This record gives sequence, structure tokens and C-alpha cells, in this order.
Amino acid sequence: MKVDFINPFVETINNILATMASLSCEYGKPYLKDNEQPLGVLTGIIPMSGESVKGSLAISFSAGAIIKISSSMLGEDIAEVDETCRDLTGELTNMLSGGARKLLWEQGYDFEMASPGVLCSEDTIHHDAPGPVIVIPFATKAGPFFIEVALSEKLERARLHQ
Repeated sequence: MKVDFINPFVETINNILATMASLSCEYGKPYLKDNEQPLGVLTGIIPMSGESVKGSLAISFSAGAIIKISSSMLGEDIAEVDETCRDLTGELTNMLSGGARKLLWEQGYDFEMASPGVLCSEDTIHHDAPGPVIVIPFATKAGPFFIEVALSEKLERARLHQ
């Protein structure tokens, strides 16, 4: 997977958290995931498919991270992972995939996204692409979260901006 697929996800989540949750995050070195277990207590996943790419995106939050993000974004004190955190995980997944999709579209990649699903830590993540799943780990003061990207570039890459 090329770095031009990963950078839009990093840029988008940094913007979302800084503007909507007043939370900064640092990302670590991406690595290949070797199983289908979620890396957090809540995971949002969204399939992506189009002429140039096929795959899926997942974002998994630790309890501390999603509680802090939910509390900050909603302006209320949330003490535990609850339905509010679950709903917000779906919304964050939508925002992340939409923002990354816009940046990738500007690079010439065209694809559509379905509605996100939200998984719990007991579920498994099934990515909608053959090949490797790249994990980008993030650290916040409230705890870690992880973005997983599984994208396969199709042989005939459709360029929109020639």
C-alpha cells in the first residue's frame, strides 16, 4: 500500500480531533496487522469501493480515548463506554472516511463508501480487500486509538484530473 493512501487518514483524524474535541494526537509507525481482532473497545468500519480502489477503513478506540473524545465533542461528562460513545464512533468513522475520501479524490482516486458499522471488542473485523491491513497507531493523553486501512489499488487506476 502506498503512503499516498495512508497520509489522508492521518491528516483527517488530526483535523477532526483538534477542531471538534480539542484533542491532539501523535501517530506511530504503521505496521501490518496479522489478525481480525479489534484493537480497541469500539471500532467503526466502513467499506470503500470504486473504479480505482477497493477496501475498507476501521478506527478502533481504547475506552479512555473514546470517553474523552465523546465528552469533549458533546460538552458533557461521560464516565464509561456507553451508547453515546458507540454512536459517536460511527460518526467519527463517517467523518474520517469522508475527509480521507476527499483528499484521495484530489489525488485522482475515486470510490464510494457505504454506511459505517460499529463493532465491539468481542467482534472480528473483516476488511473488504485482499492483501495487507495497515495499522496506524495513535496516542492521546486519554489513551490510544488505531486506524486500519485495507485498500487494493485496481490495475487501471481511474484518474479524474488529467
